[in-house]
Amino acid sequence: MPNALTVWAEPTGTVVPGSVSNAPDIVRVATGLTVRDHKQIVSAFEAESYEMVAGFVLNKALSQLKKQLSTLGMEFVGEMLGRQDLNDDSIPTVSISNYEAIRLAKELGVINSTDAKRLTQHSDLLAHFDNLDSHEAEASEMTREEAIGFLRTCVNSVLGRTDNVAPTDFVKFRSALESRTFKSTDSDIVSLGVTPYFFKRTILSVLLAGIKSRSGAQYEHTLGNIVAIVPALWGSLRDKEKWSVGQAYAEAVNSGESTAVIALKKALMSVQGFDYVPETLRSQTFSAAASAVINVHTAGNNFYNEPAAISALVKLGSTIPWPAFPICMSSIFAVYLGNMYGHTWNAQEDIGSLLQRLSSNQWEYYFNECLPNDHLVLQKLSWYEKPLDRWIGMFAQFDLSKLSIKNKDTKNIVAFSLAGNRSALKLRATSLLNNSQN
Repeated sequence: MPNALTVWAEPTGTVVPGSVSNAPDIVRVATGLTVRDHKQIVSAFEAESYEMVAGFVLNKALSQLKKQLSTLGMEFVGEMLGRQDLNDDSIPTVSISNYEAIRLAKELGVINSTDAKRLTQHSDLLAHFDNLDSHEAEASEMTREEAIGFLRTCVNSVLGRTDNVAPTDFVKFRSALESRTFKSTDSDIVSLGVTPYFFKRTILSVLLAGIKSRSGAQYEHTLGNIVAIVPALWGSLRDKEKWSVGQAYAEAVNSGESTAVIALKKALMSVQGFDYVPETLRSQTFSAAASAVINVHTAGNNFYNEPAAISALVKLGSTIPWPAFPICMSSIFAVYLGNMYGHTWNAQEDIGSLLQRLSSNQWEYYFNECLPNDHLVLQKLSWYEKPLDRWIGMFAQFDLSKLSIKNKDTKNIVAFSLAGNRSALKLRATSLLNNSQN
């Protein structure tokens, strides 16, 4: 396993020198673009069609990024993203959202964290211009400097690099999970404790997905590895992943898969993990609805599409099941906080009803267990001013002053939020975001 689970490094350095600030010189090093693309980009800058060229280069970069990720196999990409609807016939440029592509590429080391942040912010900016009505669009045009920023980021991160290679060694280890049965004493399994969390989460998702999708020898190896690997990972797993194991057990019981029930029960009993077995399977529906909200929120025309997505989540029931609670709260806060340009007014009534339903126990659970790993919310608090103001206002609106916060990482965030200390809150959120990505 040391070879299979080698921790790859982020791409370093820049393709475009910092002194270069004109389009012809930047596109000259964009090896991922055709000669025709080069000419179109330069012509667009000469014509001052900045929004058009920004959208063109960003689309080119994200499409190429998705194709690079697809070299791992779209079924495997689906497993890493928690997308059961993806298979090897799925078209990457259509099936993977921009938000998913940037997040997964960063976690895999295909692009570095700085470029991931810039690509996300560029995507937000382009969505903002797409959301403007005709009158606002006339008054608020993209500047040349902003368009150059788009071009520089896209070339530096994707279009000018030949070293953006998805980690095929990880695919080999994934295959080993289905071709051999490990023992708990194997050095390979023991070394899992020091691997990055992304590896642990993906290994677990591959094993749990294999219960449903594999047969014959692959199925037997999968079950054997669940018994050996789940206990080895358990102590370092977050609640979301622990709930997924409990969820898999409940599904196996309901479907009468006796061999899977035996394997999962043995793994859970060895770690006293039955606290994470849900009473019902409602969480699947809630999780799918929350994922839809996040994808709508991070895509273009989000202000128009968010109300329907949130409404669908509200209609599922009066309480959020615990297994789906982290992703549901992330989606709710994403729409409540909005982005650098504001928030969707037409979705706020439904958002308010969801937040009003939360008990003190649920608020405390979010701040203690979920917020430290909620990258989407931490990004908003770290990067944008308007979401920061909305967050502080939320503490007064919902009277969150009496919560019992035990998590040392988020205790200060709650205190700074209650005090309205914007600078300290932003600094602490940034630190927590950086730590959660390591």
